[in-house]
Amino acid sequence: MTCSRATNKVFDSDFLEWLSHRDRGGPTFTEAEYAGPWTVRRREDGFAVLRESEGEEGEPDAELSERETALLLAAVLPSLGREQRFQLAAREGACGVDVKTVDGDGRLEKIGWLRYQHPELMEALSVLEWLLRSPASMAMFLEAASYEVLVHAGQILERRLHAGDGESRHEQA
Repeated sequence: MTCSRATNKVFDSDFLEWLSHRDRGGPTFTEAEYAGPWTVRRREDGFAVLRESEGEEGEPDAELSERETALLLAAVLPSLGREQRFQLAAREGACGVDVKTVDGDGRLEKIGWLRYQHPELMEALSVLEWLLRSPASMAMFLEAASYEVLVHAGQILERRLHAGDGESRHEQA
């Protein structure tokens, strides 16, 4: 798998050089770096994950041997650099460890508890919550699934939607 540097044809190289020293590492750098939108393209040695804006021959941010893994990476990349929405309390309480979320004003609000301290669950929950908020990321995630998984997931979803009151969401609308 090879790596190459892309060129920018819109901005002068002197300007980009100056800008790279001035603005790298600002508060929005990481979020902007991974915002995408991302695409997955077949390459000679595997599947490249690259920004749609870089076109077919752009510099990939990753190259993976399996298409499904490349799609999963493209789905979660936009979640990087964002504030982790779910957090655990620093110490255990009577029931376990409090689970908190960041509200719209940036304050932590208790939303439940876990029996044991598992910070990696909060990271996973934050990424999954991102998938729910990003139609493009959700589409990549679903595209990575096999036909069989999608068929069974559709059947499970339909049963679950009908289980509540005998009507699916589509019938209620």
